[in-house]
Amino acid sequence: MKSAFTLIELLVVMLLIALVVSVVTPAGYKMYEGILRYIEKKERNDKFHNMKFEAFIRQEKNIEHNISMLGVNYNETSHYND
Repeated sequence: MKSAFTLIELLVVMLLIALVVSVVTPAGYKMYEGILRYIEKKERNDKFHNMKFEAFIRQEKNIEHNISMLGVNYNETSHYND
């Protein structure tokens, strides 16, 4: 006797596969969106930290060259002690 799938068995297997895919797909999509949001947030934070670091370096260079955005002279000695 031949062992073969009947039409009912085939439909049940297809139904189970469809059920698993319908359950896994939304969860997988939500996980994928969560990963994308995490990556975007990390990139924004990295850019922000890089901007802060660059501003700090610029400020240090300005202090070294006695230049500031307000035109204040940053010397070690004060001119008011004359």
